Amino acid sequence: MDRLRAADPSSVGGHRLVARLGAGGMGVVYLARTPLGGWAAVKVIRAEYAADPGFRARFRREAELAARITSRWTVPVLAADADAREPWLATAYVPGLPLSEAVAVRGPWLADRVRTLAAALVEALDAVHTAGLVHRDVKPDNVLLAADGPRLIDFGIARAVGSTGLTETGSVIGSAGYLSPEQARGGRVGPPGDVFSLGCVLAHTATGRHPFGTGRAPVVLYRTVHEEPDLDGLSGPLAETVRACVAKDPEDRPCMGELREAFGGFTEDGWLPEGLPALVAERAHRVLDLPLPRPTQIDGGTGGASQLDGIADVDQTADVDETGGTTAGAGAGAGADPGPDAPTTRAAVIPPSRRRLLAAGAALGVTVVGGAGAWWEWGRTPAPTGGGRKERRALPQRTVALLGTSADPLVTAQARGAQLAVDRHRRDPARTMDLTLRTVHDGGTGAGAAAAVTALAADPRVYAVIAAGTNTTVPAAVAACTAAGLTVLVVRADTEDLNTVNTTTALMLRATETVGPLAGVRHLNRVVAAERTVVVRDLGDGGRGLPTFRMAVSHGKLTVGTIVTEEVTAGTGFDAAAERIAEHPTAAVLFAGVTPARAAALARALRAAGHRGVCVAGEHVLAAPFLRDGEGWYVAACHLDAAADLRTRAFAVAHRARYGTPPASWAAEAYDAVGFAVQGVTRLGDEGGRDELKGALLARPWQGITRRMAYDSAATQLYDSDGDGGHFLYRVQRGVARYMARLDDIG
Repeated sequence: MDRLRAADPSSVGGHRLVARLGAGGMGVVYLARTPLGGWAAVKVIRAEYAADPGFRARFRREAELAARITSRWTVPVLAADADAREPWLATAYVPGLPLSEAVAVRGPWLADRVRTLAAALVEALDAVHTAGLVHRDVKPDNVLLAADGPRLIDFGIARAVGSTGLTETGSVIGSAGYLSPEQARGGRVGPPGDVFSLGCVLAHTATGRHPFGTGRAPVVLYRTVHEEPDLDGLSGPLAETVRACVAKDPEDRPCMGELREAFGGFTEDGWLPEGLPALVAERAHRVLDLPLPRPTQIDGGTGGASQLDGIADVDQTADVDETGGTTAGAGAGAGADPGPDAPTTRAAVIPPSRRRLLAAGAALGVTVVGGAGAWWEWGRTPAPTGGGRKERRALPQRTVALLGTSADPLVTAQARGAQLAVDRHRRDPARTMDLTLRTVHDGGTGAGAAAAVTALAADPRVYAVIAAGTNTTVPAAVAACTAAGLTVLVVRADTEDLNTVNTTTALMLRATETVGPLAGVRHLNRVVAAERTVVVRDLGDGGRGLPTFRMAVSHGKLTVGTIVTEEVTAGTGFDAAAERIAEHPTAAVLFAGVTPARAAALARALRAAGHRGVCVAGEHVLAAPFLRDGEGWYVAACHLDAAADLRTRAFAVAHRARYGTPPASWAAEAYDAVGFAVQGVTRLGDEGGRDELKGALLARPWQGITRRMAYDSAATQLYDSDGDGGHFLYRVQRGVARYMARLDDIG
């Protein structure tokens, strides 16, 4: 740890810098105080590397992925800004001892303590892989020893600079002596590469020697590829497992499940060898005894925190509690919710006590609490009252209506997202109109939707309708809005019946099911790149899987390897097809069907047949039967998980502050729908009629938090099928669909 230099900034993204932790060719890592007073390690990348056109996208993608890692044995991502002049990433700081230093000072560890260390590292790597990352640099320097257990740090975000990204080949990323043979050759790197590196770390911990010796990097890399590691001194089950981990062929290495079984669980009592607890405590006290930096002006040159900053919108009157959370200050209340797009704010540095920092542990978690809990009240949302604001001329009143049924939780989610957008508009001092959100029942029926639209059309203040309902109700709402000349924005429904609505007064803000699972297909093309892909068409779904089949096979959207097809008739099981598919056990599978039970049956049949390849489906299969049986499957969807995507972190914070829960599916899309409508209504001005709104919305592109709206006159669609057009990838893990990436971040 070194003192700050004269050229170092005083703060980065609201994090006040205290000292230098390290520096290299790519940038500098600083020790810093977070806006709430916790400790953070802030990695700042040099501006010259950010000049690479593809760098910022890779940095943002990998920061988002790293933010999803939730293991207790990793350090959480607190904030990041890929758009700053010098991009940066902040993680919780662990005042621990590097494993490399511990082994150098105290020598090799006994087998039982190596096993305990391995149990925690396997759990950490499993979380990294679950989030869609490959660490790529597991080594003793990146394992920090804290009193309560080890932490795996440094997930390779900065190391990807100058490479071709997570999933591509041609670059050697990692540290000689601990990277895998495939890394040494510059080949494709996946989770098995991390398993190899883990084996090397465990061998070093148990023997005190580097498994492939020392010397110049090319020499060590050659040994890694062509020679066996030095495992002398290892014996028993530990030796067997480590030897399996460092197999030259990735296919011969154990998976995470096998390693969990081999190493068991972590045992905290006495896990550190004798003498190390005192060294770890001494290292922690060095940090606690550092003086607080003197207040300085926030530097603008390094860039402020963007929407990637998970704490940018915390109420500035909040106090830090004993768990690292916050309690609302005197200014908090039902109307004090933070805005999803509010400018980044800076909290005063609140120095935590030694007891508080030690009690909270190395990984600081920030919990935002503020605003009163709310529920959906059907009817008009009251307009804001004066409350001491200077007198100003009365603004024109405009209403956006949200149509659906409160019996549908996904409609409730959209109402909450829409309300946050209205709240944001009301806080804008430059607004040229006052906006009200009106939520209206449709009874869950097409007739109810049509009747509700008729009533809305009678109110001249209603300029737009957000169709939040289902494939049953929305087509009727669209027809009624068209008859009334009322612009309707379709958020969630995707029936083929809506394919031509853009020729009416409706705008589809999402793709219909005719488009197919674009994010899943891109994953197959750019990430999986299997030699063989089987498209399984389910003929028992009334033809709804045909668009996926056509998109992949007839229209050539699948572009990698050999494409073969299997068709399974209604009432027929998938066993026979699965047996044929499993003749090529690593072949990829694309399910062209929409029924959750049928997708679950295919998943069971493939598993029973011994198939090990990647499987992909579309969003309609996301229901209980499939979530139970489709472990490991990738699912393409048109809704974002705003709580998991780093670009929507500020929205998620605002949602939790107002409603007490993370945003559910389609909340962020409804937030965008209102924002999109508002900019169109604003463009119309005082004189523009609501019948002109659709033209105003189509006139120019608009960027939301979930997607970019840009009208393509040739395709008569409002979304970009190849870019930031509202397509996302999930993966089924432990019965839950976990968010992975946006379409434009895949591969």
